Amino acid sequence: MRERSLFTNSFAGLASGVVVAVVVSWFASSAYRDGSLLAPLFALALALGIPSLLYESLQKRLTFGLCAAALLSGFSLLVLMVGGQPSGLTVLGLSLLSVALTVGTDLALQDLGSRVTVSPGFSYGAVVTFLVVALPLSTRQIVREHHVAVEEDDALIRTVAQHVHPQGNTIVFDSISPQQKEKLKNLVSVRTKGKTYTLADAEVESVVEERTVKRQNRQQSNPAVVSRKQEERMRLILNLQGASVPDDIILFSQRGPITTSELTVALEKKNPG
Repeated sequence: MRERSLFTNSFAGLASGVVVAVVVSWFASSAYRDGSLLAPLFALALALGIPSLLYESLQKRLTFGLCAAALLSGFSLLVLMVGGQPSGLTVLGLSLLSVALTVGTDLALQDLGSRVTVSPGFSYGAVVTFLVVALPLSTRQIVREHHVAVEEDDALIRTVAQHVHPQGNTIVFDSISPQQKEKLKNLVSVRTKGKTYTLADAEVESVVEERTVKRQNRQQSNPAVVSRKQEERMRLILNLQGASVPDDIILFSQRGPITTSELTVALEKKNPG
């Protein structure tokens, strides 16, 4: 079996480390922005770590781990571009796919009679530049995403808090747009009387509102309809699981383990009829 040296140039290793650092930093900041840190970070750890369990050569462990991490970030970007969400089982599947492609390419070349070798200069250079670039760049991007998240979550909670009221043994969130619904269910929880309820468990009701715009002038005896528009609004109904409705609740949002916004909301009971 002949050896094929594909990763030998030290300068190429340095450049590769920078490229992987940039895409992985984007992946980390994207995971923070979406609020689901656990699965993406675990998927990244799998992509970096599985090659270490499969190869004896340290150079291959390091290089193929970085390759798999770069593929994972690239696949996540493709999922976002087609309107998907790289989180949960999806991102874990992308991680395993990235490792499979990396290792599978190496095995395919071996079946063809070529063994891929990696020089120490390439692998060590790639790892050093990856660490030097990825750590500060990821920190900077996550800090920026955190400031944006605080502003967005604070605005969301203050807007939603204007339409919260108790109903029986439930808490109802009225006048919710489809975009707000997704953010509320992914990020926001309710804390009251020592218990925490996530809005991901809330029931969703859809309400279609029709708005008609009419125009009337002196020459017209009857107003003319200018436009009609249907708008979908939603209600989230949070069941307190038998607990009595409190006088106030705390709405708070989280990105991973970090609380980004918190607001105490007094509940005003609506008189029937």
